[in-house]
Amino acid sequence: MYKMALLDIDGTLLTTWKIATQKTKQVIKRLMDNGIVVCLCTGRNISSTLPILRSFGITSPCMCIDGIIMYDPPRKRIIYETKLPNGIMREILDIVRTRNVNVEVVTKRHYFWYIHDKNIGGYDFYSTGGVSAPAMVVAYIYKYMFGVRNIKSLERFYREEEQIYEIVAIGGASETDAIKASLANHENKDIHTRLMWGNQLFITAKGAGKSEGLRILCDHFNIAPAEVVAIGDDDNDIDMLEAAGMGVAMGNAREHVKAAADYITEANDNDGAAKALSDLFLKNR
Repeated sequence: MYKMALLDIDGTLLTTWKIATQKTKQVIKRLMDNGIVVCLCTGRNISSTLPILRSFGITSPCMCIDGIIMYDPPRKRIIYETKLPNGIMREILDIVRTRNVNVEVVTKRHYFWYIHDKNIGGYDFYSTGGVSAPAMVVAYIYKYMFGVRNIKSLERFYREEEQIYEIVAIGGASETDAIKASLANHENKDIHTRLMWGNQLFITAKGAGKSEGLRILCDHFNIAPAEVVAIGDDDNDIDMLEAAGMGVAMGNAREHVKAAADYITEANDNDGAAKALSDLFLKNR
């Protein structure tokens, strides 16, 4: 019997246009009313996760920035985090900024984008090209609300003390490989790198990853991983799907993500998460 639903947000709970449907809200409420623990495990930081928690009425702790931060919404405090000292993060920035890459710096409230070269693919997660001007306006408004801030220099991170949780270097294979090689030779052996979406090198402390978020939440609630249903759609969800008792891939997921799952539901624009949760938790209730 499953006791926890661990849910990704973008591409899973929300539609392509970032809408939480009434059906999904109703199903999640039914789960919570029946004593099921419902938690979010997302690549988003705290500030961009909070509106989603409020939208669904979820008060359980959530895992943010791919398992790096565990946040308690009612108490408004971080109850677990894995991080490197800012001094080390600045040394990482010293290495990254010497390469031909775009850089994203993630704090608990913002995503700071330093765009070195607009020709590098994936430099703007919200601009896909081939869309109308009104759609682009909506995308940029959403981007700002999401916490994205474009910056012209990385110097602020050498002056300010806000904790840096993650640095993402976006560029060609030769550039990201060179960064990985330099970091492998760094004296701090707690630096962890993950290459995702082809050209995005995520740099964090060891212990990052949604499967680690699953483990931390299971310890917190005294629930076994085998009693967890995890639902996701993207590369950063794969380890979570593999670690859960039941890994559910969305219908809109790519084939290699589906291959890691035990169960494939419908797409996010067709209430796929709600349908999977109903089938796995509510059929006999």
